[in-house]
Amino acid sequence: MSEQTKVTREERPDGEVRLYDAACTFSFRRLSPAPVGGALLVTITGNDTGQFGTRTLDEIRLELMRNRPLELFVDAREALGAAVSVSDEWTRFFALNREHLKRVSVLVGSKVVYLTVAIAQHLSRTGNLIQIYSDPEIFEARLPKK
Repeated sequence: MSEQTKVTREERPDGEVRLYDAACTFSFRRLSPAPVGGALLVTITGNDTGQFGTRTLDEIRLELMRNRPLELFVDAREALGAAVSVSDEWTRFFALNREHLKRVSVLVGSKVVYLTVAIAQHLSRTGNLIQIYSDPEIFEARLPKK
């Protein structure tokens, strides 16, 4: 693996986990625990070309093992896009984990990312599980309060 495609995993003192390379960053932050289950905020910036392999979804799977059902919040307003293989993996993940996910709220910032999420929403056959937002205020209002 060249230095440019090297993926780093960093656990920060505040509990946030970051996966990143030169082109993309994923951050994972637990939100205030719900009475039942949990909530996780995933923030994506840049372009995911598949350089992370299964690591991004593995972080979510770890949280699913700790807290079920899990409410997942994905802030993708700074995401540039995802490879088809990446979108396919997320679609499969949603379909396989539907019963363990309370809701998935995704904030998008571009039409490309909106279409990618909308296709995953449709192909995962998960009904209303995935909600897509383009307004940051509405998305942030859904986040659990401290």
